[in-house]
Amino acid sequence: MRIEVRLPEVKPGVYQEVGMCPKCGGRAFRRYGKKGERKVIRDLQHEEVQSQRYQCEQCGYRKRVYPVGVSRAQQSDRLKGMSVLLYILGLSYGGVSDFLGAMGVYISKTTVYNNVQEAGERARKKQRQEVGREGKRAVVGADGTYVKVKGEKVGIEVIVDDSTGELLGLEIITSENGEEVLKVLREVVEEVGAEVVVTDDHGAYKDVVEIELGKQHQICRAHVERNVEEWSASIREQMKQEEASLATLGLAPEQMTEDLVLLQRLAREHPPEGAAKLERVFHRYKEAPPPGKGKRHSVGYRMRMLVTRLWDNWKRLTLYLRRGDLDGTNNTTERLIGWWIKERYRTMRGYQRKESIRNVVFLTARMGVRSGYYDMAELFA
Repeated sequence: MRIEVRLPEVKPGVYQEVGMCPKCGGRAFRRYGKKGERKVIRDLQHEEVQSQRYQCEQCGYRKRVYPVGVSRAQQSDRLKGMSVLLYILGLSYGGVSDFLGAMGVYISKTTVYNNVQEAGERARKKQRQEVGREGKRAVVGADGTYVKVKGEKVGIEVIVDDSTGELLGLEIITSENGEEVLKVLREVVEEVGAEVVVTDDHGAYKDVVEIELGKQHQICRAHVERNVEEWSASIREQMKQEEASLATLGLAPEQMTEDLVLLQRLAREHPPEGAAKLERVFHRYKEAPPPGKGKRHSVGYRMRMLVTRLWDNWKRLTLYLRRGDLDGTNNTTERLIGWWIKERYRTMRGYQRKESIRNVVFLTARMGVRSGYYDMAELFA
């Protein structure tokens, strides 16, 4: 994994704003005491800084102000940021502790864990604020994946902005059924005013997107093309053993071979006359009977199901041809899952808490999508 970010800086001579009095809400402060107070910190460059004390002129409340990059914590924001970055890049909590110890600044693996969770919670909060503040997102993508929590598989459903790759929503689900997917999608789709939802060709999405949410639905054309290729190869192999069964439909093996070539071309090229051609192919196989209980699907019936599925999904498959703001794939969502969930997860033995999934994924995705210009200082301010 490669992420380019800016770590928080520590500026001993530059102090944070005094801000508002937490007791009375006043903003008028004066320095209290002539000298600053020494504060020992853990940092790669500084061992101590000076804090300043201010007194509210309205109620007398006294407030300590620290230099930029320093807080009440023993660690500087820079050390916190480095521990989080090392974890995101693949080290374990213990590995981060060992590395920083070798650099001369020791923090325990529990502290590293707390830093990561704190940063993750702030990333989630920032993301929620921005999703509601930044207005409409016409096209969103949705997809799911699995990770392990204490050895048990847990589903994750993610929603992203299809144009930017920004993570808009994430939820832990028990299965990819319509009810759970609907719950995750509805909140994000309504909040951002989405018009189109891009998904793979999993059956659960169809009713959720079109019936429950009333939105346009684009099925990933890369998924469909790959699935048609795999089905076609399998049907060709089965056809070698069941040529005689085609005779009951009045078809020769050569006709099925020709039809398979056509289906692959339609799934790849999406010509305007595609739906009409699929209808004609369907009528050649519509009489193929379903298998009896415990019996294998015949080659004719499998062909009927393949054509039916492609024909039924044709409008969803070709929506991108009628709009100019999507490419017809779910690549944006898959990149987020591959780069910012799976890439980090493959170095782990699993999560210990479901909440950690939310924190780590939001944190990694936020840093990754903004790689090159992301300032980690926002996570500790």
